[in-house]
Amino acid sequence: MPQNRQANNHQAHDAFFKQVFSQPAHARELIQRYAPADVVAVLDLDTLENMGASFVDDALKQHFADLTYRVWAKNGGETYVCLLFEHKSYPDKWVSLQLLRYILLVWEFVYKQDRNKLPVVFPLVVYHGKRKWRVRRDLHALVDLRGLQALARYVPTFDYHLFDLNALDDAHLSGAGLVDIALGAMKHIFDDRILEVIEQILVRLKGMSSEQRHEALQIVLTYIMRSAEQLDKNQFVRLVKDRKYDTTIREDVMTLAQQLILEGKQMGLTEGKQMGLTEGKQMGLTEGKQMGLTEGKQIGLTEGKKMGLLIGRMEVALRLFRRKFTYVPDDVARLLNSLDADQLADFGEAILDFASIDDARTWLATLLTPKQ
Repeated sequence: MPQNRQANNHQAHDAFFKQVFSQPAHARELIQRYAPADVVAVLDLDTLENMGASFVDDALKQHFADLTYRVWAKNGGETYVCLLFEHKSYPDKWVSLQLLRYILLVWEFVYKQDRNKLPVVFPLVVYHGKRKWRVRRDLHALVDLRGLQALARYVPTFDYHLFDLNALDDAHLSGAGLVDIALGAMKHIFDDRILEVIEQILVRLKGMSSEQRHEALQIVLTYIMRSAEQLDKNQFVRLVKDRKYDTTIREDVMTLAQQLILEGKQMGLTEGKQMGLTEGKQMGLTEGKQMGLTEGKQIGLTEGKKMGLLIGRMEVALRLFRRKFTYVPDDVARLLNSLDADQLADFGEAILDFASIDDARTWLATLLTPKQ
């Protein structure tokens, strides 16, 4: 799979995971049902609070998406429950090392707040890859201790809880709530029988209120249609037309499906234009050389400088933003991609005045709103 396409797929999986489980009610349900019983027993999940922060830095974002919750233990101690979504489609033996880095980032965040003690970090790793997870979960498995057992006590040791959707029976995901439907979609997103999965989802939606059903359709079907490589979108549209679903369900699904198909066509058209433009420039440059002309080179050099300036200012803006707010939300990143080099420079200066991420959103929205 091309690298840029793989990155887009990761972003789609990550965005879906965050969209569903950034809601405390859904995160609470996930923890109650799939965290170890002895862990759930000591936590007061009514105090679950989304921290609104990510501790996945550039080195970790190729492995995880994360949601961090603060929760108080029933005896009063503070705990951080970190929901980490492993978006690769295969088990990775180095996850223990990656999680050690992640936990240290959480602790560094707390340490800078001048706390007396560090909180316990409970990592719950959600995995939806094609193969079952058979990787050992202790860090010692990664360290060469042959003949050095006397030094084993100097090697960090910790565990993480793995929620492997592959190993979960579908019978456990038969409910009509958004959590079950979302987990089912994530589990089967790589399946050849994805159309059957969609049919099951549409049937289960009947048990929801119209408002819940509309939300679930928007979230889950958008994810499936953007991420399921085995899905024939036109076949899906025919399926919805032929089945006797509830009228409102059919209308919502058809509207959403047509929008996403159109979006896909527009993306394809845009990519085609970009490829054609790139090839045209390359051909023009080659012909210019052959004809002894320098115009092609000059155009290429000018455009290259402009692109280099844009990329450089984007990197600076992102680095400054992460330094102040720890992470860059997806919606802010999308807005930044709409700015030109001069606007990015202005944004970089404005970051110093932002008190919150919402200030950045307001600044960007004002800049990008067409003037009357």
